[in-house]
Amino acid sequence: MYNFLLTLHSILRWAIIILLVVNILRLFSSTVTNKIALSKWLLIAAHTTLLIGLYQYFAGGSGYALIQQYGMADVMKDSAKRFWVVEHPVGMLAAIVFITVGHISLKKSGNAKRSAVFYILALIIILATVPWPMREGIGRAWLPGL
Repeated sequence: MYNFLLTLHSILRWAIIILLVVNILRLFSSTVTNKIALSKWLLIAAHTTLLIGLYQYFAGGSGYALIQQYGMADVMKDSAKRFWVVEHPVGMLAAIVFITVGHISLKKSGNAKRSAVFYILALIIILATVPWPMREGIGRAWLPGL
């Protein structure tokens, strides 16, 4: 079950990144009329990924289990453990908050530029806190679990 959820979490990561880029481009385009529909798919993908991530954090081996095993003081001293316990979850949670605020802003006021700013911030945070394969000590495969 864990490998399936890890793979789904990774696939949804790619969906979120693609949807963010497409939404940002569409929000700056004046020719696209219905900009909310794709934003809703982004919101759904982000929140689904959040739920899967929360399950992995509390039921998986790299998250709350690290705090239980080593204690918070030791986790904070080790950069790899700190990434999985603090940096990745907090960064992704912040990105999902920006995605949610961007969607609500677009839906309520129709302010495309403001929503694009929130989406750009979310994209930057996601790109900074994903465990890319080239990141030493924390990198994972492009599609872990497969």
